[in-house]
Amino acid sequence: MTDRYTGNEIPGARLVLDAGVLSTGLDGSATVELLSETAPLTIEASGYESITTTLARGGPADWQVALRPTVLRGRLADAETSSGIAGATVAVVAPDGTEQITTTDTDGRFAFERVPEGATVRFSSVDHGVAEVLVGERTEIDHEMRPSFVSGQVTDATGAPLAGARVAATNGSAESFTGPDGTFHLTGGTDVGEVLISAPGFAEQTIVVGESRNIAATLEGEMIKAVYANLGVLSDPERWNRLIEIADTTEINAIVIDVKQDTIYYDTQVPFFRDIDGMVTPLFDPEELLAELDARGIYSIARMVVFKDPVVAEGRPDLAVRDEVTGGLWRDMNGAPWVNAFHHELWTANADLGAELARLGFDEVQYDYIRFPSDGDLRTADFGDDYSEASRRAAITGAVALGGERVREAGAVFAIDLFPIIALLGDDQGIGQTLQDLTPLADYVCLMVYPSHYELGNIPVDGHPNDFPAETVRYTLERSQEWVPGTMKKMRPWLQDFTYPLEGYSVYGPAEVRAQIDAAEEMGVSGWLLWNAAGEFEVSALAPE
Repeated sequence: MTDRYTGNEIPGARLVLDAGVLSTGLDGSATVELLSETAPLTIEASGYESITTTLARGGPADWQVALRPTVLRGRLADAETSSGIAGATVAVVAPDGTEQITTTDTDGRFAFERVPEGATVRFSSVDHGVAEVLVGERTEIDHEMRPSFVSGQVTDATGAPLAGARVAATNGSAESFTGPDGTFHLTGGTDVGEVLISAPGFAEQTIVVGESRNIAATLEGEMIKAVYANLGVLSDPERWNRLIEIADTTEINAIVIDVKQDTIYYDTQVPFFRDIDGMVTPLFDPEELLAELDARGIYSIARMVVFKDPVVAEGRPDLAVRDEVTGGLWRDMNGAPWVNAFHHELWTANADLGAELARLGFDEVQYDYIRFPSDGDLRTADFGDDYSEASRRAAITGAVALGGERVREAGAVFAIDLFPIIALLGDDQGIGQTLQDLTPLADYVCLMVYPSHYELGNIPVDGHPNDFPAETVRYTLERSQEWVPGTMKKMRPWLQDFTYPLEGYSVYGPAEVRAQIDAAEEMGVSGWLLWNAAGEFEVSALAPE
């Protein structure tokens, strides 16, 4: 009997036969006398994989047996100090995925007794990250890992600590958040060479990790002020250039660009959408568009509609809201079908699109229509068995959480558009949105504060909110903080730069637009977005560059 890996003899191995038990001698050998034509034989040795076979008369007189060792021992050490890493998790992972887990002792040592063939050992240390090593033909593995933790403090330009700032490894392996004193300890990463530091209302900063692995970061305040480019603007060079001119000559420093509304306006490579006829209708080249914006220092925001998705609903009726009466697709007051936000396949497809947009180079990805439908005869809409507020909120929260995770991993900021009524009333209003659920999941919350869309009595003013632009903005933002205190820097509202086309509604000109802007900034938001579906804005309401 020999060791398969080393070829050394194995003394004391047990040979179990019907007639009794034998043991190998110091030279690893034993002599067996067969009392019958055949005899079952099991060979065992401590620390080795046993073998069961059958011996037969007429077979070879000498039989060489090599047993595979199953013991694995080793030490995990810090590559810089050579000291053992205590308390690290060590897992032996079999080819079928099953695991054996232990932790290193005070000197970084570990041991396993039953290691399967073809196994991998995975080391995981809070301060050193994760590493995997193939066991192969080894019974001892000493492995070194470099520290991966990063610590430090984040402050603003005045030196005040920034609580809640996000600190993430740029390779996506770990993230952390600063405490009340602005300090952080980033752990669990792998090969962390630089970190991205961001906080609502501040320009993000990428910092190379030095030998000390300690960082002192100072973030500068940033106000994003954007206009909106829809399908018509994107397809008309003259109108597009007009927006560029506004950004070049006024305080506007960002453009919200429609990338998905009914169809997708660029040549996406996301398979889900490419498989739906008519869904991809390329209108612009993202690389060219973003190159122009980057050259001019204009912040780029990709707006994508999520669940008001009529082409997807028509192409994949299994994912659509159904009509209980007709048996076909349910349609809103404008005749448009909606997809059903309960389907996880939709969450994943939109998250894939958001991540693709981030990789293309958009600074920010903005989810819109992340909700259940609100307009139309909902009495006939079939969403499934459970259409409770709890289930609606869970669906929208799940979709937003996945989208935010994927977008950030791909390197962009994540924002969400929400109905302002949820800030006034606090419940989900039948659409699945609440500030309480969603604000923690996004970098920025864009409440669509259009005074003309409010109703009489929504806010405490003497008349229709449309006649009180500043008061509407101020009151809505104040109420938002009652539901999610301390998040004003996350607020970046959509403001009204259009006149509502109904008799008796006040005309919105430069004064009304400016009143909203001033009210929002006085409340301490981190920026604002101007909505005009035609892409025509009150430039005289804007401050010079």
